[in-house]
Amino acid sequence: MLASSTINLFKNTKVFLVGDIMLDRYVFGKINRISPEAPVPVFLAESSKEVLGGSGNVLSNLVSLGTNTTYLSIIGKDENGKKIKNLFKKLNFKNYNLIVDQSRKTTVKTRYLSNSQQIIRVDEESSNGLLKKVENQFIKKIDKLLKGKDVIVISDYNKGLLTRKICEYIIKKGNLFKIPTVIDPKNENFSIYKNSTLVTPNQLEASKISNINIISNYDTEKCGKMIMKKYNIKNVLVTRGDKGLSLISKKSSLHSPTISKEVYDVSGAGDTVLAVIASCLPNKIEDTKVLTLANKAAGKVIAKIGTSPISLQDLFDSDLKTNNNKVFDIKTLCKKLDQDRKKGLKIGFTNGCFDVLHYGHISCIEKSRQYCDKLIVALNSDSSVKKLKGKNRPINNEFYRSKLISSLASCDYVIIFNEKTPLSIIKKIKPDLITKGGDYKNKKIVGEDEVKKWGGIVISLDFIKGLSSTKVIDKLNK
Repeated sequence: MLASSTINLFKNTKVFLVGDIMLDRYVFGKINRISPEAPVPVFLAESSKEVLGGSGNVLSNLVSLGTNTTYLSIIGKDENGKKIKNLFKKLNFKNYNLIVDQSRKTTVKTRYLSNSQQIIRVDEESSNGLLKKVENQFIKKIDKLLKGKDVIVISDYNKGLLTRKICEYIIKKGNLFKIPTVIDPKNENFSIYKNSTLVTPNQLEASKISNINIISNYDTEKCGKMIMKKYNIKNVLVTRGDKGLSLISKKSSLHSPTISKEVYDVSGAGDTVLAVIASCLPNKIEDTKVLTLANKAAGKVIAKIGTSPISLQDLFDSDLKTNNNKVFDIKTLCKKLDQDRKKGLKIGFTNGCFDVLHYGHISCIEKSRQYCDKLIVALNSDSSVKKLKGKNRPINNEFYRSKLISSLASCDYVIIFNEKTPLSIIKKIKPDLITKGGDYKNKKIVGEDEVKKWGGIVISLDFIKGLSSTKVIDKLNK
């Protein structure tokens, strides 16, 4: 997997997250004796910490993954609600919308731990349904925040926020705007999740809903298909603890066994899986790779005490360390080019959409490499391709396109850009030469003036007639 390409996809993913927020409080201490008042242990508190919990933990994961997330939830008018607002400030996250409901108390889960073991959990909450006035206020906020998003995430902890009316409204709006809806369901009444894109129940929840005792992969598939059929849900992802993840869809069923880890705390693992799945879904990343990433993320967070978001470094550590990775962000690429220049190497640059890779593209890249020691291929991002080629393009997303370009021996570095042209990149990296395939006899190549200013050269390569992604696509559509 190309880590840098996936990270770039995450950064361009617009998420709308809605769900029950809570304050997760952890009290750490020791138990050394039994109380003289009753046969119970005496807990000596030594330290404590507070973090965002519930859908707030999903948010922490989405922010950590680099997505562009908009968040909507409800808190009570109390001290714990104020603490949640302060935690948002610490997270350096501003795109949140918290409705204050004076009739509710902010949900708090306080866990007491000794020697890395949870002794007891104390909950404070209001789980009644919303007042109609607050429910209508919430729906109005949804209308303002939903448009233009790539994926909707519903984190339902069954604390009364996600009423039938709100769930059905979000799903209906998502389907209307063709935005996939991913749901972590805690409500046993699955009919409120009807017509959604994907639900992520754990094994126990899935068993209760389907009345199927899940032991094997076959049982899981049977359960998933039953849920899909009964509630018209497109996909079901069952989180199965030590047995990993199972993704059931109409076309296939995939099972991804977990990587053996020492478990310290499973709280929040489902939130992490939800965040990874939601980040991948609108980017059309292969299902097998999505499951691998989600499994890896869950394995990382259960090895830590308390709810803890997955970091990009943890998720892609092995990929980022590999020498075969050719896709870089601008900062990393500039550092590599500094090293190359110290060795006296000549830096070349070419760019394109490379949507449907054909011989003309490969020929252009191979010829470009002949004029330099290191060749950078700048790739238009999906949003950039849409600006240039129209709403039905690209055919292949930037992840697949960058992987194909990286596989070419004549390509040394790949960088993805969001603008219509790569001019800003050219100015930053200052290549020794620029090449461009096509008929540019009477046109200037982007960056031509800039490159010549610092003594570089510009080469227009011979155009191979009849070869273009557009013509290939037109042929396939006939």
